Amino acid sequence: MSVVPPLFSDAETGHPAIAQWCSTILAGDTARLLLMGPHWSGKSHAAYAGLRRLLAAGYGEKNITVHQAHDLSASYEPGMIENTTAVTVIDDLTVSVDLVREAKVPLRPDPADVQAMMALEAGALADAVARLSLLPRRSWLLIASSVDCLVETVGQETADRLVAVAEQAELEPRPRPTLRW
Repeated sequence: MSVVPPLFSDAETGHPAIAQWCSTILAGDTARLLLMGPHWSGKSHAAYAGLRRLLAAGYGEKNITVHQAHDLSASYEPGMIENTTAVTVIDDLTVSVDLVREAKVPLRPDPADVQAMMALEAGALADAVARLSLLPRRSWLLIASSVDCLVETVGQETADRLVAVAEQAELEPRPRPTLRW
């Protein structure tokens, strides 16, 4: 399976932060990028465009790992991060926090067993990101909505470390597409 899903097979971007991230990796150096912005700002599109750029330049797909945050948190084992590839992308890192914050109606509490499972998954995701942030010579791109949501997702200490070691780029919201039924 390709690291670039079919939905993003033609993704292109001219965003300077993505260009710099790719150039740094292709030069053999370590690049770390926090790509932030609200829903529909094109964060995933830009990230996959960057991966397409790396692949087109001959960077090996075997050196890239892409995780969807929800999938990573549900199947996480520490070795997944410690033994990761040279480039790691985690998409939708703050999605669980974003969904709660963007809810238009009051949310009912989940049953205790569901809350416990969600807490384990949130802890797993926070641990994965903390471990990734400490690995030397590893490039990564994390896709989040904001630093505030990042703090809520991974904790203050890890968020502070991410902000200290990564370049940051903020994308502006785009108009949402009109659905026609």
